[in-house]
Amino acid sequence: MCGLVGILRRDGEPADARSIDRMLTPMLHRGPDGRGSWAENEVALGHVRLSILDLSERASQPIAAAGGQGVLVYNGEVYNFRALRSELEREGAVFASSGDTEVVLQALVRWGPERAIPRFNGMFALAYFDRRTRELWLARDRFGIKPLYLTERAGELLFASEPQALLAHPAMTCRPDRLAIGSFVLRGRQEARLTFFEGVEAIEPGSWWRVRAGSPQRHRYFHVLDDLDVERLLAADPRDAVPRFEELLDESVRLHLASDVPLATICSGGVDSSLIAACASRHLKDLHCYVADDSSEQGEGVAAQRVADHLGVHLTHVPMDRERHLRHWPEAVWFEGHPLYSRSSVALLVLGRACRADGVKVLLNGEGSDELFGGYRSQREAYRAWGWRARLARGLEPSRSRRRRSLQRLRSERFMGLPRLDALGSHGLAVVDGDGELRRRALRAKLAPVRSAADRAFLVRCLDDLYFTLDPLLRRHDRMAMAASIEMRVPFLENGIIDFGIHLPRRAKLRRGQSKWVVKQAAEKLLPAEIVHARKRAFPMPGAFDVGSEALLAGGAAGELLHWTDRTQQTLISLARGREGLRFVLVGLELWGRLYLRGEKPDALASELLSTSAAASSTSKQLPPPSRGR
Repeated sequence: MCGLVGILRRDGEPADARSIDRMLTPMLHRGPDGRGSWAENEVALGHVRLSILDLSERASQPIAAAGGQGVLVYNGEVYNFRALRSELEREGAVFASSGDTEVVLQALVRWGPERAIPRFNGMFALAYFDRRTRELWLARDRFGIKPLYLTERAGELLFASEPQALLAHPAMTCRPDRLAIGSFVLRGRQEARLTFFEGVEAIEPGSWWRVRAGSPQRHRYFHVLDDLDVERLLAADPRDAVPRFEELLDESVRLHLASDVPLATICSGGVDSSLIAACASRHLKDLHCYVADDSSEQGEGVAAQRVADHLGVHLTHVPMDRERHLRHWPEAVWFEGHPLYSRSSVALLVLGRACRADGVKVLLNGEGSDELFGGYRSQREAYRAWGWRARLARGLEPSRSRRRRSLQRLRSERFMGLPRLDALGSHGLAVVDGDGELRRRALRAKLAPVRSAADRAFLVRCLDDLYFTLDPLLRRHDRMAMAASIEMRVPFLENGIIDFGIHLPRRAKLRRGQSKWVVKQAAEKLLPAEIVHARKRAFPMPGAFDVGSEALLAGGAAGELLHWTDRTQQTLISLARGREGLRFVLVGLELWGRLYLRGEKPDALASELLSTSAAASSTSKQLPPPSRGR
């Protein structure tokens, strides 16, 4: 796991290699084990290294091919590197290192990026400069587990693993992107390609860019819309799904355990992370697991300990409380580069640092399962709402109350992954999320052969969540883990499991009211039943942790960004005092503005948060109970 930066001059002038060092400095947390750069005429590349495979200098980057044909900087892991290496060796390739980096380089040089990139099974972002053609190739893995951002300034194409590195370039000025900010305030997230920084965008997952003197050529090598075979989905038999899933997951976990440094798993007590821990414990002796635990009745520690005792593995409880949340909240916003989508980001940061203090450098987690296999309530609601609609069309009258709830779901559009924007209507969805709206319409069209409207609605929602919901989760895990110099791996998003999951019918995902049916059937053989069938819940970070933080909004950066009047500001502060969801969004935006636009430091903001929290605690009995609405 690493961080990369680069500069390509589009006007033929030499790239400023001195700027590479400036761009690397804000990303030292991504690579504390090594630092390097390379420059030649119009291109300059830089890299900071977190050593995971082949700890020797032979695997340092930037890495150049032995024959001088190309140079690579690369972030991530390609787990099928041993199979690719064997194939390359049969073609005459000779390797000087034992890890995956040189394999990726040799594949790019020998096979060409167009052929090589789709064959990489793992998580990666890369920049490869072909010295033979003077072309720069930029690419990301299928769902963008590893980040890559770019911008263009004064004839230079700049790219990096984090926007903060781009902002360190002398030609860059930090300006807010108001579309991204507006989208975040309305929906709690921004469109995946956008960032909070004007002119800075993310390369789309599953794509590569080929950059020459003219305009970049963009190509999408993987997308659910392209790779979904509807005939295969219709022919799939749910009875065959469980043994195939068990085989695929076990092999994926085995691949993800490849490491030359200490490795552990997250075990939250939920079915997904617990199943990853169970599979890992079969391959790795003395497995160590971690859980962030707020020690309340809603905390994850009790369930996680039950799993650890069942598996016979060691579990470390990392304490989370109000003081830790407030102390690390500004820091988490700094590392994510935008206001947090979830309070659990802070817990991930604290947990990652506890792991690093114990010498652990690699963590496995259970992200991706809910999206691939139907674990969200909104996906079930899609199925139920369209099921009632079909019943109504057939003249089968449900009870009045159930009919009313079903129609409300249909009108809300949330079951399709769409937020409700009454003022703008359906056209407003395209305004704030044009790419997403087009994707959902294309998915509905592609799945038209699925006869059941309820099944079709469910599948559309699941497949759309691979982009709408998964992107901010993966971004959060990358940023918080790398802030602690930890590599986070996601076995559920291995290529074989992705292909398997997108081609499963509804009956293998949602069956007799049970969500993630295929996952839970496999988990029943390895985990206690009460863990497998426990009700799904988000990380239980109490909203009361940030009571009083709304005081930061007075005369702050959020009001400037959103052009509040004094009256509006006072009204919103009053509302935020009693509504934890609204408070979390607005204070998060305030922290971002103070950090990036005003240049305030995370430690100073943490002290201010702790002070306002203490003041609020002394009068908490006089406050109305908080609402969970926004």
